[in-house]
Amino acid sequence: MAVTQDNEDPGYKRLFELETEFRAQRVSDRLHAIASFSYLFDDFPNPTIINSGFLKLADYFQNSTNTLRHAILQVFIRAERHMKKIMNVEEVVKRISPQLQSNDPLSRALTLRAFGTLAVIVSDRVDVYHRVIHSLDSLEAMEVSAAIFAADRICSHSQRFCAIISGKLAFMVRDEKTPLPVRRRLIRIFGHMFEDITLARLARKTCLDILELTQDTEYIVAILRTLTRLASHSLVDVPEQIELLLQQAEDQSVSSTGIRRVSLMCLGSLAQRDIEFSPTQIKAIFTIALDFQDEKTTLRAVSTLHKVFLQAGVMTSLLILPDAGQQTMAGYIEMALHIMDRSATSASLSHFGMRLLLLETYALLSILLPSYKHGGVIEWSEAVEHTYRDALREAIRSMEEFLVRLWTPLKDGTRALSQEESGQSGTVLRYWLMLTLEEESGAEKMFKTILGWMEDYKDLSLILSKALLHVARVQPKLVHGLQDVILTLLESRVDSPDTKTFTVMYRTLLESLSLNRRSFAGGVEALESRVLTLVERFGQMNMEEQPTRNHWDLYQIGRYSLQTGWPSLATMAFKNLEKSLRSVPHALWLSTVQTLALIESSLQTVSSAPVAQSRRGSVDMETSDSEGVVDLYSHQQMYVKIIGYLEEIEANQAMNRSFQLKLCSLRREYLQTCQQAVTTLHLLTSSVVSHSLKNTNSGSPSSLAFVPLPSDERGLYQCADQLNQLAHQYTLLRARIAVQETTANQASSSSASNFNSSSGVANSGAENTTSFSIVTGESSHSVPKFSSDQQSDAAVEILQTMCLVLAYSFQKLAKVLGRTAVNSDGQQPDDDEDEEIFDIDPLLIPLLYHQDQEDLDADDSGSSVFGAGGPRTLVEMFRASTRKALGYVNQHVQGGGVDTLEISLSLVQQLIVQFISFPVPVPQMFFVSRNATLSTQS
Repeated sequence: MAVTQDNEDPGYKRLFELETEFRAQRVSDRLHAIASFSYLFDDFPNPTIINSGFLKLADYFQNSTNTLRHAILQVFIRAERHMKKIMNVEEVVKRISPQLQSNDPLSRALTLRAFGTLAVIVSDRVDVYHRVIHSLDSLEAMEVSAAIFAADRICSHSQRFCAIISGKLAFMVRDEKTPLPVRRRLIRIFGHMFEDITLARLARKTCLDILELTQDTEYIVAILRTLTRLASHSLVDVPEQIELLLQQAEDQSVSSTGIRRVSLMCLGSLAQRDIEFSPTQIKAIFTIALDFQDEKTTLRAVSTLHKVFLQAGVMTSLLILPDAGQQTMAGYIEMALHIMDRSATSASLSHFGMRLLLLETYALLSILLPSYKHGGVIEWSEAVEHTYRDALREAIRSMEEFLVRLWTPLKDGTRALSQEESGQSGTVLRYWLMLTLEEESGAEKMFKTILGWMEDYKDLSLILSKALLHVARVQPKLVHGLQDVILTLLESRVDSPDTKTFTVMYRTLLESLSLNRRSFAGGVEALESRVLTLVERFGQMNMEEQPTRNHWDLYQIGRYSLQTGWPSLATMAFKNLEKSLRSVPHALWLSTVQTLALIESSLQTVSSAPVAQSRRGSVDMETSDSEGVVDLYSHQQMYVKIIGYLEEIEANQAMNRSFQLKLCSLRREYLQTCQQAVTTLHLLTSSVVSHSLKNTNSGSPSSLAFVPLPSDERGLYQCADQLNQLAHQYTLLRARIAVQETTANQASSSSASNFNSSSGVANSGAENTTSFSIVTGESSHSVPKFSSDQQSDAAVEILQTMCLVLAYSFQKLAKVLGRTAVNSDGQQPDDDEDEEIFDIDPLLIPLLYHQDQEDLDADDSGSSVFGAGGPRTLVEMFRASTRKALGYVNQHVQGGGVDTLEISLSLVQQLIVQFISFPVPVPQMFFVSRNATLSTQS
């Protein structure tokens, strides 16, 4: 069939070229033309092109040799994802089917395999069903094999065919004349019969009947896997299947070693389907791991237990049970520790399988121990505390010994770690950190241990520095007093060629200060001075203050500084960095982040109160007593400049910068609203002060009544409305972060080695992640890492909360102003009725509730809801301080009268200044480049 339609279309032109090439005399040209069809379908996935291409291939299949048919079959396999776009299925089947009548068994076998690859479109054709079933009785082995392949593929797409062929399959697997290898393949087809419960139980009964009659190990393995697939998908007879697998795994005969391991693997696959195991069944798997000395069996058993305990529901069902010996969590922990001790002492760590077993045991303990403590159901008695502490210390000790023994060759200089050993040591290091943090003691010792390892094992400096960063990010309070140690380490490595370790340690320093910048012994100014000197030395600034080395690492340092709220340090890192670039968009981006750092650094210096303090004093909010009015106009204009940069970058690079543009736009509007509020409050305060002076001079304070202007109250409400609108815009921004989580993680995993990379300057570096993972053999461990989206959401939450609290404060102040105006007319308002109609933004309700709940908990237990440890992250610290600020507002900004108005004005003014100068972290997503098309689809 010649191609006559849409000859100008590139797809049809290419199809016509392939048709012409196939007509050549040489077989090699024909094979090349056939192989090119798979590329045609990928390049032009148009349904019309795909339909025409498959019809053409069906024609070739009908009229070609077996060699060409085999090539066409390979194209079918590679193009399976395009088959649903075929419109003329009838014609395709009609052109392929005649080969089943051929006298050539190879031709018939190739045709059956073609139907198997086309199963997605022929799964509802009864004529194909009968041809496949008929071929199962063939005397040619290759034809029977092809028919089994086709039956298996069609059954995976059609339960109707499963019902039709089930009787034939049951007869063949029971027939002793059927060769054993054929029966093994046929039994696997029963694994597709799970959608219909009746059919699933019929398939299960057939498999169980055969299981009782056979002694062949491979046949038993095939039956067990089929039964597991049926149970995991149909969820029928699941407890019976678990008991069957446990029975097979507990068989003590030597010949059943392979069956035992497969049974344990099948139990693990059931656990991954969120199928719950009973305490008795869990204990049985532990017993298998302890009783059998075979290393591979123990590894399978522990891996299965790891998968079982990963289920969320298992812990709850276990912890609510009464104490019942080894069926409790304490018993499980004891058995896991026994496996760990036996594995650590019975063989050398040079044995790969033993290291895998220890890794699986550590992974199991990293789940059991924290769950044992935080389950919330077990009564935390002294005995439980003793059991938990002993188990935790023993696991930590074993992991530490594992790491030291694995790293000994590095210290001796005998050899380097292999890729598998590096991954395994990273995984164990992460588990060691996790459990040490759970112990809640010895954190400083742990930190110093890692620092000692960095000196002993130079080749592992990067992974160890990432471990320190993980501790600082997850529990910054634990490394609160070690900033001087980190600074000393940074100073010793500022000229080291290992720049990645320097940047990670730099981030660790900033994260350790996230809760309290004043915790550094020498003060914030001394800290900034030392760090700025370090950054200058790291970049080796020349006389023109332009860095001469480590340009990409300087960009990373500046980015980290902005993300942790240190724009003054980012300003030095970004200084003149754009001069080393030839790419205009990249230079514009560096100008953008440098300008952003300058704005935020300048805002942090805003510490003077906008007006003079009240004559009656003010609530202590740690603000300066100096006079002056905050001027934010220049900062707003600089944000306008940044928006212009971003729009130009978006146009030149075809990169989506909507998140960055929206964030800068909201930040500019916030400063604009704050400036409007500062001006309103300044004029209002001037009026109040003038009124107080007049009363003082007159000698009769009650003779003059203060009459506020209506425009003042309207201005406050207007500012509150604008801030509430901004808060809801931040809600949309946070929703965008959640929607784009997958895309953000992919973008943050890529890194650029220099500023001229095609992916753009703004890509996050791979060294930012703090994940230690391993994938070896069939075992896979992955420890959760700190997500960039968590940081971005927390940063936007802080910006949103500031808008909400200020809006709430302005509304409260407007109420006080309104009551003062009413009092000046000699009226007495009903305060209770006035409070009932007070408008609270819904976004602020959770924060107000938590503030009330914190006060309630403090009254009941004498401690904060954070407990004795206090806030553990920057966002928790901000929430706690914001709740305190809300408490001040609710306590002091209420009632009416000039005296109350003075105090309320002073408090709200100080709150504005504090929020303006607050070290706001920049979201990490701000530094992520996105393809315009991909972001639009997201």
